[in-house]
Amino acid sequence: MAANNKKQPPNMSVASSPRRKNGRVWLAILASSCVLIIAAAGFAAWFYSDHALPNLTVAGTQVGQLDTASLRRIVQQLPTPNATFIATGQRVTVPLDELGVSVNVSATVDSIMAARRSGDLLQGVQLWHAQTVPLVFNNDWGKLKAYAQQHFPAVFVDAKNAQLTFNPSSNQFDITPGTDGKGFDLQKFESSLPAIALHPHDVTLDVSSVPVAPLVQAAGLAATQKTANSRLTLALKFVLDGKTVTQPSPADIANWAFFTPDVTRGTASLDFDKAKIQQYITDKVGPKVAAPPIDRKVVIDQVSGTQTVVTAGQAGKEVKDADLTAVAVYNALTAGQSLDQQISVVDAPFKTVTLTGSGKWLEVDVTHETATMWVGTVPVQTFLISSGKSGTPTELGTFHIYYKTPSQTMTGTIAGEYFYLPNVPWVSFFDGGEAFHGTYWHHNFGHPMSHGCINMTIPDAKIVYDFAPIGTKVVVHA
Repeated sequence: MAANNKKQPPNMSVASSPRRKNGRVWLAILASSCVLIIAAAGFAAWFYSDHALPNLTVAGTQVGQLDTASLRRIVQQLPTPNATFIATGQRVTVPLDELGVSVNVSATVDSIMAARRSGDLLQGVQLWHAQTVPLVFNNDWGKLKAYAQQHFPAVFVDAKNAQLTFNPSSNQFDITPGTDGKGFDLQKFESSLPAIALHPHDVTLDVSSVPVAPLVQAAGLAATQKTANSRLTLALKFVLDGKTVTQPSPADIANWAFFTPDVTRGTASLDFDKAKIQQYITDKVGPKVAAPPIDRKVVIDQVSGTQTVVTAGQAGKEVKDADLTAVAVYNALTAGQSLDQQISVVDAPFKTVTLTGSGKWLEVDVTHETATMWVGTVPVQTFLISSGKSGTPTELGTFHIYYKTPSQTMTGTIAGEYFYLPNVPWVSFFDGGEAFHGTYWHHNFGHPMSHGCINMTIPDAKIVYDFAPIGTKVVVHA
């Protein structure tokens, strides 16, 4: 059998082409690079979330890549620039923080952290470029003004703002125009601050007197004047059992009003004082519907230890919930609405007031026609009296109570005048025939009416009678 000489085909196994192999390598490299970029971006976002971006400077100090705690520490330690004032040959140098210009540390740190994070995208990604972040200042211009007034008093005359004042003739608020003053050139000082904030440095300023206009001008008060005058016409009635007890007048409402100037806007705001409204209710409404309590007054003499009830307490009536009523009136005023405010009254208990002192005595002032009870140096109570007429004056001097009687008939002739007065009550003699006593035959107290005695109302004479034992000193003077 003949040998098979047919050739077998060669092994044709397939091998990868060089081009495809290189593509896979580059793809792997690209994927790895993306992962690295994403990782780096993630790390940068995490790191710079509480760190300043690179190449930032504050006050000549590099602060890039610092965390907020380090930034705060650096800003706090920055030296304070000085201002030198020159006036009429006088030079005064003072740190800016003593003039009310101080670095706001928190706001400055926030400004550093915000640098390049918003706004111009191209600038934000150019981190290799240096950027200076200005300081943020707190400005207290009142402190600057006070300093300049103290050291340069000849420069300052305060401007007077326009004001709203009540005119009782027209029952309206009028505008009183403001007047100019003179003072420090604040705008000139302000204009130097941006440069100081960017590159802190000392500054020299000439102090010159410049016109200063009022911060609140008449035109800025026109709207508030209109509102305030409309409030004066509101019908605010206090009503009890369906009847109007009283209604505040425009003058009353004006007394409750006050105006707060807003110097930043050149205007003023209107508001009302709740305490004054409540005082009106107590003083004006209360007496028309109720009687206030009369406090019980007790005097203790520290020398003798005796206690005297000078005034017996008496319960009264008062307006119920005066504070809540005042709030209702306030709300009506602020809303510009009329109001019928219902009121009610409740019992008002009296209080006991205790006075102490060393030694009781009585003072009579014949010029002002008053008598005052004293305990040491503490005045207890003052009464209106009638002393002796010009023909029969009360004798001046120092005396003592020497006799007392609850009632006495007084009769006799003094300076040619005969008198007969039966049952004169609560008599306390202090000088011969002169005495404190109750008087029922006239009510003209406050004017000389007697033959030398101290005429008093019967209740007042009873108080003196109970207060002053025999031996009590009496001082009579003009």
